[in-house]
Amino acid sequence: MGANLHDANLEGINLHSANLYSALLQGANLERAVLDNARLDNAELEGINLENASLVEADLSESTLERANLTNADMRGVKLYESSLYYACLKGANLRGTQAASARFNGANLREADLRDIELFDGCSLEGTNLMGADLRGTQLEYVKLNRFLYDSETTFDDRFSPHSGAIYIGAGADLKGIDLTNTDLSDADLTEADLSRANLSGADLSRANLEEANLEGANLDYTDLTDANLEQANLIDAQTRMTIFCNTIMPDGTMLLQ
Repeated sequence: MGANLHDANLEGINLHSANLYSALLQGANLERAVLDNARLDNAELEGINLENASLVEADLSESTLERANLTNADMRGVKLYESSLYYACLKGANLRGTQAASARFNGANLREADLRDIELFDGCSLEGTNLMGADLRGTQLEYVKLNRFLYDSETTFDDRFSPHSGAIYIGAGADLKGIDLTNTDLSDADLTEADLSRANLSGADLSRANLEEANLEGANLDYTDLTDANLEQANLIDAQTRMTIFCNTIMPDGTMLLQ
């Protein structure tokens, strides 16, 4: 067993080339830390905060990064062989050139991430991932598990790939009725005239989203964040709104709800 740094506050620390093999870093705070060329293989990193951290060419093979926060992290050339990144947040992260054979990104948030030239190969899973605005040019997806991933008009795929029937398009006029988008990051999304009837949007982030004339009849909006969202002329008949966040939200009748 490696070093025990469970829940440690290591914000901004410089661990360049450090040997943290099998380290226990669950819940630790390493925001803005420097971990370039570090060994973190076989480490326990569940719930770790690595927002804005630098991990260039670090070794994270066989590590557990479930629900980790890697927002805007620099992960160029990182080794992620057989790593688990279930429900991790990699929004805006730079993973260009990452080696990720057999890595599992199921349910991860990869919005606006740089995913160019990644080595994925067989056994890698991107099932249920959010790829809205992501750049995947030069990344081959033919043998990757891709069921139910989200994409939008800003997602850029390699020329040899086109989304299949298992993909979910998020955009104006999209048919999303009955879909489960629990806890999904849909902030700033254009969902004008989209059909979200009976959709489960519980806990979703729809802040600043445009839902003008969208059909939300019977939708589950419990705990959904609608801060600065536009719901003008949207259909909210029978929608569930327990603990929904309405703040500077334009309501269906055109009025703004400030609280």
